[in-house]
Amino acid sequence: MSTGAESRRGAREQRSGDRRRLRARRVRALLAAGLVLGIGTAVTLAAWTDTENATGSFGASVFNTESQSAGSPAYASNTTAPGAALTFNAAQMSPGVSSFAWLNVRTTPASTVGGTVALSAVTPSAGGLTPALQYRAVRMTNPSPGSTCDATAFTTGTPTFIAGGSATYLPVSQLPATAIANTIGAAGAQLGFCFEVRIMTGAANTYQGTTATVTWSFTGTSAN
Repeated sequence: MSTGAESRRGAREQRSGDRRRLRARRVRALLAAGLVLGIGTAVTLAAWTDTENATGSFGASVFNTESQSAGSPAYASNTTAPGAALTFNAAQMSPGVSSFAWLNVRTTPASTVGGTVALSAVTPSAGGLTPALQYRAVRMTNPSPGSTCDATAFTTGTPTFIAGGSATYLPVSQLPATAIANTIGAAGAQLGFCFEVRIMTGAANTYQGTTATVTWSFTGTSAN
């Protein structure tokens, strides 16, 4: 009897062990499937996305200049020679006697930025009087007629010389060694310049009756 009972008990234990091993294999299979599923999900799932845009608008500034003189009283763009007519009382010049003429420069009303204006060239013609002519120039306190262009413009207060100096003149074929940048505002701001020209003291008699023409050029440069 005991032998039969032990046989039946052993059979039950074997079946129970078989069931446990089967469950273990199923669990491992499910875990393996879950791992594969997890990897597949990580690979195929898309990330959320969004986009931001930024746009800038740009426009160029405007900087233009015009000039006027006693001989050309209306402001105009004088970009080519002879430009504005400087009115010197200089038809009957003698050595050491000076003649004066003014020039105003402004930015156009449409200019949106200011800048600087500087004497950039002096060009004498081939007239026979050229070697005997000398000049100097100052920036006036105000444009004409607010300031008068005469000898007092070179002696009153502390003049700003843009060519020559208080006791020096330049030949009309020569620019200053250093250009003086004169600040000018936008939208119709003005500057006034006064020129003094003379036949140099001690000029030879051979210059009598000769003539010359001189063109001064200014360059305006806009502020950054």
